[in-house]
Amino acid sequence: MQGVTIRQIPADRPGSGIPVIRLHYSADPSMTPERLQSLRSKYTSDARFNREMEIQYEALEGVLLYPEFNRERNLVDPFDCSDRDRWTIYMALDPHPRTAHGMAWEAVNKHDDRIICGELWPEFGTAYGPTDGIRWHTREYAEWIQFFESDSREKTEPFEWARGKRLYVARRYMDTFGKAANSDEGEDYFETYRRLGQELTKANVSNPAMHINLNFQAALKGHDNLAKAQDSIGRALMPQMNERGENIGPPRMRIFSNLYELIDEMENVRYPEGEAERLSDERPITYQKHVIDCLHYIETDRPVFRMLNRERAAPPENPNIVR
Repeated sequence: MQGVTIRQIPADRPGSGIPVIRLHYSADPSMTPERLQSLRSKYTSDARFNREMEIQYEALEGVLLYPEFNRERNLVDPFDCSDRDRWTIYMALDPHPRTAHGMAWEAVNKHDDRIICGELWPEFGTAYGPTDGIRWHTREYAEWIQFFESDSREKTEPFEWARGKRLYVARRYMDTFGKAANSDEGEDYFETYRRLGQELTKANVSNPAMHINLNFQAALKGHDNLAKAQDSIGRALMPQMNERGENIGPPRMRIFSNLYELIDEMENVRYPEGEAERLSDERPITYQKHVIDCLHYIETDRPVFRMLNRERAAPPENPNIVR
């Protein structure tokens, strides 16, 4: 039968000898060239199409994690996205005991447009990197988050666009590793940031713009969740397409042009060379993808625009109505 083959799991693998049916789309008599073209238009790259539809396991070998990223269509000059009536901001953190903590901020509007509007990666040699040879302490990270999200008029890059603007974060995410590792202050990272947020708020009790809630929720992990996040980001980086593959609008995801670490990661993180034998082999090479990981943590929870709950003023009394 066309498009159907049977293979056996090799002897040196778990489940050896078990037959596996390999079903190709050519076995479907209803798969017309037009339908195939429609399906192809839904994939963000030929490599992903070949891997899933052509059953080419090696299709992602050496391929960029986000080949959809393009400086001309995905980068925009920073603009003010602090208005909560128009944008909902999310933030994620990737903690590490031996390297810098990575952070990212993403804003979403009611049209599902997504702006990556902030990052922090104070590794040695970067703009915020230590100059005394000593890595930042967790308290310093918390203080910088507080500073960036306050209404300070002295904010530095990449948050100059938010000078004088208070940033309200709807939800924060952290890598689950934060529960398994202790910070330099003793507790795990989730507890440390929660406590530091309370302490920084108490130290500025008379200045609400400096109040900061650093309660993080654990990011969704696992192969399936990560795959969904990568697919969501890949699609959002591409121009909007209809079923015929025609361009009907600009990309849903834009990145501020001053987020140099994220841009560098977008242009360099690749899948490993060689045939993948396990799901773990399909993980992108850890070139340095801490800010991208933060985007994954946000996207696995499907960020949406959240309307503010405002109390509606009572309608004016109508003099013509007798009560």
